[in-house]
Amino acid sequence: METDDVFRVIAVFLAVFVIVYYSTLMERPYHQRLALLYTYPWWRLLVVLLVLAAAAWCPRVGVLVAFIVFLYLHDMNRLVMPLPELS
Repeated sequence: METDDVFRVIAVFLAVFVIVYYSTLMERPYHQRLALLYTYPWWRLLVVLLVLAAAAWCPRVGVLVAFIVFLYLHDMNRLVMPLPELS
């Protein structure tokens, strides 16, 4: 097994762990730094570039990272929105 294959397996396991850890948002809120960084447009652009880099490296890792980013952006949009606007 090559070193690159080992890193891909590790990346997949870490991505699955993050998905499972944050999948219950009400149980485990995002870290305060992630919530603060969401307000900066350059951060969201870097997150999208991370998805592209992960997909270029390994499609499996790219799909998992894209799912993590989707959940992060969707959840943060709900968390920073004032409560009366939620419907």
